[in-house]
Amino acid sequence: MANAVDWGFAGQIGGFGFGLVFVVLIILAVVIWAVGLAVKRAAAGKSGAATGQGEVAPSKTEAVEPKKGD
Repeated sequence: MANAVDWGFAGQIGGFGFGLVFVVLIILAVVIWAVGLAVKRAAAGKSGAATGQGEVAPSKTEAVEPKKGD
């Protein structure tokens, strides 16, 4: 005796699984994009201070020497 397959129900299960995979991939893509933005901002902040883009005022204990050409 052959077992009858309910192709409608099988299609629903397959469609739900297929859709769920795409939803999870979209969520992962958004999370990875947000983490990338955060890393870029953090790296830009650190590199700006290291390269002199954001100059730090000298502390009160440091002697301030005039620059040549002033």
